[in-house]
Amino acid sequence: MFSALAAAGHSTAWAQSTLTLYGIVDSALQYGKFNDNVSPTAMAASGNLQASRFGFRGSEDLGGGYRANFQLETGFSTYTGVAGGSTLFNRGASVGLSSTQYGSVDAGYMYLPIYWVFLASDVSTYGLSNPAAIMSLEHSSTLGKSGTGGFYPNAVRYRTPNYYGLSSEIGYSFGSQNASGQTADGRNVGMNVMYQRFGMMLGYAVNRYQYYANTTTLTPSSQLTQVVAATYGYGGNFIGTNYVYSKRTDSTNWFASAFLVNAKIPAGHGDIELGVARRIQSANARAMAYDVGYVYFLSKRTQLYGYASMISNNSHSNQGFGLLNPNYATVTPGFDPWVVTAGLRTSF
Repeated sequence: MFSALAAAGHSTAWAQSTLTLYGIVDSALQYGKFNDNVSPTAMAASGNLQASRFGFRGSEDLGGGYRANFQLETGFSTYTGVAGGSTLFNRGASVGLSSTQYGSVDAGYMYLPIYWVFLASDVSTYGLSNPAAIMSLEHSSTLGKSGTGGFYPNAVRYRTPNYYGLSSEIGYSFGSQNASGQTADGRNVGMNVMYQRFGMMLGYAVNRYQYYANTTTLTPSSQLTQVVAATYGYGGNFIGTNYVYSKRTDSTNWFASAFLVNAKIPAGHGDIELGVARRIQSANARAMAYDVGYVYFLSKRTQLYGYASMISNNSHSNQGFGLLNPNYATVTPGFDPWVVTAGLRTSF
């Protein structure tokens, strides 16, 4: 007991540490027609404005402008209490060192550089809060292995300091490190550069994800994705846009390109949010997505919200609302799913 107290006193004398518990709890009701062979369905839903989650963030002052940092975060369903997947910290786990002069280095399970440029292009109240339509088009098909670049295991990244609004990041994932010897599977390398000043943001990122096109012959392949993005804000009004192009090197000749335009307009005690996206994909698949929403602030931390969204598919496209109803991530080609949702979000 004495040694523990002494150690605690010693660390207090030499360093200042912080530990923050944070989270978001979001519950909603939604009603929509998710495919042509099912009737319109009413459902309870979790995380329709922002995914419900909780996490721990810590930092220790090492002196001389250096800090040690860590972050652990996991998602969960508000209605069932079930954690998000089989991974304990499925929304990231990392530890690193940072310097006011030299930047930061982190290692763990985390987003890599392309995600941050894509996130910055969505100017909605909380960023990516309109996933029902817009994100469904630019999600897994255009930005790497899954999600908006996805969380990558066995990853390291370096971030530069911010020089008058200019910053950059490089990241590398060692991949799945599969025990069967498929060591290149899931390897990833990417970088970004962003400029944020005078009410605007300009960004560019590139991502190269490796995988085996044939797991029996271990035929190597990769997916190369690039994104450019810009935002501008004036008088509380914001507009954001991006363009994404992605192509795979295997024999499928798969490619996809997409653009996004979205806006946030203050109105009363909340924000009106508008978004449209278009995706062109190989095999002549074409899709458009639209959404309109309103976020009403009960307080700084608590909001009521409502959205209406629709995806328009041509006869070769089968995009569904996978983020709102995983059973219908794809639909009958040519079907146009729609959904309305209303919910309550609070944070701590």
